[in-house]
Amino acid sequence: MGYWSETRAWLFRDPAKLIRYLVLFACCIVVIVQLYECFAKLYNPPISTHSYYSLNETIEMPSVTICREPPYKEEVLTRLSGGACPHPKYATCWMKYPFGEISLDEFFENSTHDSGDTFVFYGLNEDKNNVVMNSSLHFYMGRCYTLRPKESAKRVSKAVGYSIMLEHSMLTTSVSDVDTGSVGWHVFIHDKKENFTEINMKGSGRVEYVFVGVNEEIEIKLQTQYFSNVQTREEACSDDENYSDLKCGEQCIWQDLADNMQCSGPWMHEIASEPCNDSLSMRKLISDYKDVYENEDDFDCDCVQPCQSRIYTTFIQNRKAFNQPEPRTQIYIYYTTKLISMIEERPSYDTTQFIADVGGSLGFLLGLSVLGLIGILEHMMLFFCGGFIKRMQQKEQAKLEANSEDGQSQTSDETIDVEIAYKKKEKQPKY
Repeated sequence: MGYWSETRAWLFRDPAKLIRYLVLFACCIVVIVQLYECFAKLYNPPISTHSYYSLNETIEMPSVTICREPPYKEEVLTRLSGGACPHPKYATCWMKYPFGEISLDEFFENSTHDSGDTFVFYGLNEDKNNVVMNSSLHFYMGRCYTLRPKESAKRVSKAVGYSIMLEHSMLTTSVSDVDTGSVGWHVFIHDKKENFTEINMKGSGRVEYVFVGVNEEIEIKLQTQYFSNVQTREEACSDDENYSDLKCGEQCIWQDLADNMQCSGPWMHEIASEPCNDSLSMRKLISDYKDVYENEDDFDCDCVQPCQSRIYTTFIQNRKAFNQPEPRTQIYIYYTTKLISMIEERPSYDTTQFIADVGGSLGFLLGLSVLGLIGILEHMMLFFCGGFIKRMQQKEQAKLEANSEDGQSQTSDETIDVEIAYKKKEKQPKY
């Protein structure tokens, strides 16, 4: 008998064993797949988002960045550049520019407005000492001023919020790319750890923008959403309180532009390249910068997202004329509630769930449900295939009996031959 004949005979003697082994094999495959998924989730747990409201005792005030419109002193630009120059973006500013005689830093510094030309009064909770003011130079927006709070607010009302009075000169017209239709102020409200940048403000989603005209009083109500992200193996985030991904993206863009042109502009801070020193390179740098500024796509930079961030939503409570002898603007920014919308990411799989899933998978393999399934399948097989199995068993049994009779006959003949030979040997005479 061959190997397959013996295997077939073994199966027909007890076909229930085949059912048991097949079910056990299938269950082992299922358990292995489940265990693999459990280990994969433990290595890289899925993230779930939880949203709720929190009523804080104190509330974080945002930073406020104010940029003038128009941003430059046209008469100074024209005088220093030697040509008609309402804004540095125009080529006429650089056709006759005296490179080597007037530095670019001096050109931009003298043509922008200082804080004395901008602020009449500013403060938080009616106190100027509660605010830190910083200035920053930008190509399109000119010189902007950022007000950062020194501490969180303990009360919420118009009286304890920002109060800012601005002064403007209405002798010039707007030449900014932002179409406002009038002169005034660009007001950007953002997280205090974020550095304002004119490039990424369009797509960041974390900067709130309001334009305020001259001789206007505006009240801006704030609402806050707090986001807490979880760092994963695919997406990293930064816990550094001083980290700004907007600033990181801006530095990345500036560095790329400077590497392409081998020179930089005064608004490109902390870039080691030398300033552009001729009209051609300066106009090419401005053209490339304009392409980046107007591009709606995100620039490819390796900047991680902050793990915690705040997004401020503004609502215009009141907007009316501000009647003053001088061209001034009054801005109020404040909260009316301490209720904050909290949105947190949390890992939705931990060691406890892993142990529970592993126990459940092993229980599926070893539990009574599997044994019951085996019994059901055995009965079904005997019910549907019982007659066929019985005939095959009888046929196999007859074959085994035939093989057994042939073996016994051959053994009997061989025994007789030996006995006869032995008897003949005993009858031989002895000498």
